[in-house]
Amino acid sequence: MGGGYPLLLSALSIGALLNSPNFRKKLGSQRLHLFERGLLVDRGAGQLFAVRWDQAVHYQETVQEVIIYKGTKTPYNTTHTSTLLAPNGTRVQISSRFADFGTWLPLISEAIARAQAQKVWEAVREGQKVSHGPFSVDATGISTEREGVLPWSAVATIDVGGGFVAVRQHGQPRAWALAKVETVPNLLVFLTVASNLYG
Repeated sequence: MGGGYPLLLSALSIGALLNSPNFRKKLGSQRLHLFERGLLVDRGAGQLFAVRWDQAVHYQETVQEVIIYKGTKTPYNTTHTSTLLAPNGTRVQISSRFADFGTWLPLISEAIARAQAQKVWEAVREGQKVSHGPFSVDATGISTEREGVLPWSAVATIDVGGGFVAVRQHGQPRAWALAKVETVPNLLVFLTVASNLYG
C-alpha cells in the first residue's frame, strides 16, 4: 500500500521538470512585456506579438489540479492560459509557465478593462447590443442564444467560480445561464458593464 507514494512523487517530479523553462528551451526564450498602452510578447527567433489594450480580445482559462486522498482535496498545481487576439487576427497564448503569472494575469485583465469598459458602457447606454461570447448585453437585459433575454431587474448576481460564469435570477436556486470562463472574451469588461446594469 505504501508503494504508491514513491510513484506519485516521481510522477510529480517529472511533471515539474518537463514544465520548467530551463527544460523547455523554446518556452524559456519567450518574454512578456506589459506597457501603459499595450503588451508585447517576444516569442523568440525574432517573432513578436503586440496589441494595444483598447484593441485586445482576451480569453482566459485557469485549471487547478487536486489530489484527493481519503476524502480530502489538496490543490497541487494551477495552470493558467491567456489567449490574446489582435485586430489583424494574430493570436498568442501566454501560459502560467511564464514567471509570475499571478501578477501579470490581473494586470492584463485590468488594463483591458480600463481601456475598453467605458466605450462598451457608452455603446450599451446608446441602445446597442454588445456581445461577449455566449452573452449579449443591452440596456434592457442580458441574453443568450439558448435562454433568451433576462431583464436586468430579474438578475440577482453574475458570479464567477469553478471555471464558470453564472447568471443568477432572483428567487431561483439554479443558475439562469452558465458559460465556461474561457468562452467569455474580455471577462472583466463584461463583468464591469453588467454590474452597473443589474441590482
